[in-house]
Amino acid sequence: MPTFGKVGGCTATAVWLIEGYSGDGQDEDDMSLDLTVYACEQHRETAEDEWLRGLAPETLPAGRTLHWCGQFTDYDPEAGG
Repeated sequence: MPTFGKVGGCTATAVWLIEGYSGDGQDEDDMSLDLTVYACEQHRETAEDEWLRGLAPETLPAGRTLHWCGQFTDYDPEAGG
């Protein structure tokens, strides 16, 4: 069951959705979406490098739905560190 939360103390509107994938990276079929996190422009690199906990990032525009920087959905909470 997914868990939801927020990392960091930023209250800016998110402009990026960063998806975090696990797997060996050799084949897209072997990749699994484990975590998504929203980030403002200032925290995009922090989200990719730190908030994803070492997962492979894919960064996309956040879209039209309002989200705050640091909001996340963890689809694999037992793997979190």
